[in-house]
Amino acid sequence: MFVSRVIAGMAGACALRVVLAPLLPVETLVREVHSVGTYLGVVGGVYSIIVAFVIYVVWEQYNRVQTGLDREASAVEDLVTSASMLTDRGAAANVRSAATRYLETVIGDEARRLAVGERSSIAQELAAALAAAVRATPVTGEKDDTVYDEMLRDLARVADARQDRLAVSSTRIPGTLWSLVMFASGALLSGFYVLGFRSLVLSCIVVAAVAGTLVYVLSVVKDMDNPFHGAWNVSFVSVKAALARMQTR
Repeated sequence: MFVSRVIAGMAGACALRVVLAPLLPVETLVREVHSVGTYLGVVGGVYSIIVAFVIYVVWEQYNRVQTGLDREASAVEDLVTSASMLTDRGAAANVRSAATRYLETVIGDEARRLAVGERSSIAQELAAALAAAVRATPVTGEKDDTVYDEMLRDLARVADARQDRLAVSSTRIPGTLWSLVMFASGALLSGFYVLGFRSLVLSCIVVAAVAGTLVYVLSVVKDMDNPFHGAWNVSFVSVKAALARMQTR
């Protein structure tokens, strides 16, 4: 996916340089090379700051979604483990069943919905069903009372992890910031079009290389901005592992 974009960007940049060649006399470009160099230094410095900031924000968001999934899977598994200590085996089975259906929906319908910026009503309903199964647990003795308190704490951890994960999952790069990145990319690339190369071939190679690099960087940033779609996706390994272990509880 990225390769085709990079190749298209490089080809387009090279073609545009050839088209603009009659409008950019070589002698003029060579004479103004120092001015262009200063321009590239200033724009390049500003661009590096902007892109570094955007990459940091996107990477932090990506990691928070991944960490949130891991925390949520761990909390749900702990809840099932606590429920397995109940005297009433039927109640424990109900909690395990509700937890299994919930986690399966998290990596299924909810992941697909979040990829397009929507919330999953099914996952929300199953989260409520899991809470209801916990609260419906019969307490028949001191042991069950202790287990029930622990289950409520685990359920609170599940709710907190879910809320945080959903809040981060729906966050995207603001349109204004993305417009700034695109404008700065164009400003940086334009400087290489008027750089003082006597050889048109060499100029095309440099312009194509810069354009390809910019397209690659922007494609990766855009892809990571949505942790549920594209090449850079969050991993559901921890959730699947929790599901597998829960079956043995």
